[in-house]
Amino acid sequence: MKNKDNYYVTNVSMGIEIDKFRETGKMSEELGKMFITIATNYANKGNFAGYTWKRDMINDAVYTCVRYAHNFDPNKQKVPNPFAYFTQICYHSFLNYIKKQNKFSKIKDTLYNNVYMLDENDQYMEKSIDYESLK
Repeated sequence: MKNKDNYYVTNVSMGIEIDKFRETGKMSEELGKMFITIATNYANKGNFAGYTWKRDMINDAVYTCVRYAHNFDPNKQKVPNPFAYFTQICYHSFLNYIKKQNKFSKIKDTLYNNVYMLDENDQYMEKSIDYESLK
């Protein structure tokens, strides 16, 4: 049977690591592994599983978790739930990454479709690109 500790993050273990981080100001390797586990497992959800840039999306989510780890304050909640807090960070990071990639995709497609074209005399002619429509 597989060890569940490799696949799941509990609020208790994550709370302990967050407390250590808040006291020392240094993030432990264990907390980093927890961020990676949360992001990786969440990326395997149906909403995000089919993207070709999934690995980059996970890396961006882990980076975002590290950036905002100092904002988690267990004293502001009745029941501290760091797992839910960082899962939401991953979710929003994934959505932002997808939005960014779609924007780049549209720009790339437009530029690809509007490259230099040959006219009747085999001379290159430039087509203008309407950058306002790319927004």
